[in-house]
Amino acid sequence: MTLADGADVEIRPLERSDREALASAVARLSERSRYLRFGSAKPRLSERELDTLTELDRHSSDALLATDPATRHVVGVGRFAALVDEDGVVDVAATVGDRWQGRGLGTALLARLIERARDEGHLALHATVLAENTASIAMLRRAGFASRSGTGALRGFELAVTPPAPSTALVARRQDP
Repeated sequence: MTLADGADVEIRPLERSDREALASAVARLSERSRYLRFGSAKPRLSERELDTLTELDRHSSDALLATDPATRHVVGVGRFAALVDEDGVVDVAATVGDRWQGRGLGTALLARLIERARDEGHLALHATVLAENTASIAMLRRAGFASRSGTGALRGFELAVTPPAPSTALVARRQDP
């Protein structure tokens, strides 16, 4: 896809084989970006975190990877994962490399994740963001997320989605005896 500033980026489903590229992308983030994304000073992803991020079933958990076509580096990732205590609700998050921030990539990843969650029949998306992460909060609000909770360091946001209507062909088949 082409971003608003004319830069090209490739967005595709994250695969298990992207494990090392994902780890490298997080390591390339500035300390500030890692802090804003993870809420702590995180120099790298653990093996367990990499397992969680790359073992996807494409329904209750899914992720998209954005790469720079010129360098083949991962420049962004977005994912959702079902919340075990809230049926039909997924947690959503996006991370964009420092040089790619403010160019619309996070918004593009979020829009595609919303569409994927809707296509999979999820009813709502939740996001938890550090209160000081004003850029992410603005992105969530532009996407239609409403404040859900939070008065301390964290803010919660929610977006209700309506699952797609069944196609007329599917409805016709259901009515056939």
